Amino acid sequence: MGVARTLLLKASDSKWLRENGTRAPFVRRAVSRFMPGESFDDMVGAAQTMAGEGVTAVFTRLGENVRDLSEADRVARHYLDGIDRVRALGLACEPSIKLTQLGLDIDRELAYGHLRDLAARAHGAANYLWIDMEQSPYVDGTLELTRRLRAEFPRVGVCLQAYLYRTREDLIDLMVRGI
Repeated sequence: MGVARTLLLKASDSKWLRENGTRAPFVRRAVSRFMPGESFDDMVGAAQTMAGEGVTAVFTRLGENVRDLSEADRVARHYLDGIDRVRALGLACEPSIKLTQLGLDIDRELAYGHLRDLAARAHGAANYLWIDMEQSPYVDGTLELTRRLRAEFPRVGVCLQAYLYRTREDLIDLMVRGI
């Protein structure tokens, strides 16, 4: 593993960097192309600009690994509300969700229940639902829940992480399954 890759992966795990690094002006400028803001209104403005260029936007809530079920419930409500608001505005904008935000570490079936609710809401809005791949320990669970959900909702996809060693094989498997 290269030194730069190792440093970037370690930095991505740093709670201090997550909480403090984003306050630095040079960091804000560097990430603004990928994360145009922190509020729903910021996302709407960026999504409208992108729609004018024929590009579908993706919205996400930053963070992962909720600590309790009530926090997972709040995150699920946040996404349900976001899907409804995007639909009401007629925006081409799709949610992308981390399963650890929905309680995967606490209760796998609860996380799946939240995920299913989100997929149903996105499906009703003729939208895709994207599931973010997280770190190595979550790959198998993420792929399993994605396959389960995809059996019921065809507009579900998974965002793979290029830096994981197994991604090539996972991609081939997903393609064979039509996911």
